[in-house]
Amino acid sequence: MNSIEVLSVSKEYAKGFYALRDLTFSVEEGSFVSIVGPFGCGKTTLLNLLSGITEDYCGTIKIKDKSPVEARKTRKIGYVFQSPTLLPWRSVIENVTLPQEISGTEDKGVRAFELLKMVKLDCFTERRPDELSGGMQQLVSIVRSLALDPDVLLLDEPFSCIDEINRSRFHDELLKIHKQTRKTTLLVTHSLTEAVYLSDRVIILTPNPGRLKKIIDIDLIRGSDTLCFSDEFLGYIKKIRMELSNE
Repeated sequence: MNSIEVLSVSKEYAKGFYALRDLTFSVEEGSFVSIVGPFGCGKTTLLNLLSGITEDYCGTIKIKDKSPVEARKTRKIGYVFQSPTLLPWRSVIENVTLPQEISGTEDKGVRAFELLKMVKLDCFTERRPDELSGGMQQLVSIVRSLALDPDVLLLDEPFSCIDEINRSRFHDELLKIHKQTRKTTLLVTHSLTEAVYLSDRVIILTPNPGRLKKIIDIDLIRGSDTLCFSDEFLGYIKKIRMELSNE
């Protein structure tokens, strides 16, 4: 069963200028999929369409058989932006519980604490965002997006500003979140290493306007510290890079 269906989707910003053109793909329920492509190929635009933030487009998009706007209204979508967008005057736990407060959900503190504990941030519940590292702030943002138990999680380059050494740690935390929640996850990234390490499939878009170039299935056994140095891992990166270079 597919959680996300994109059929012949085009997005025109100005007459004759398309960010996306005739884009078609699907994402299976519970899978982790990354989208890669050159700058300006419409990756963030696509997430805005999927989330229902941008409503003007041609084609069909379904999130669990609902339009993006319907899915957003029924809290089926979690969206994590490039920047954490945490409220600086609220503590970590107060930031995580904000969506539940707005929706009037009960037992919000219990679920928030459980989510923070899952990524080992339960000892930082009373800290303010500026007391956390950039990566920890993004983990809080991801946890917050799960507070209302959405069906689909959209991630727009959440770790792009984190150094390479620490980024691998947050990749493992994200994989832990996915393993425990089994949320359908769609990640936009410019890092091929990130895409291969995290994903079941990688969707490659063409330069502007973004069209589907190729979909590559990733079949790796994760958990090894040396995975990123293996011939199989590097082979996937080479394959994706060649597809991008051919454009």
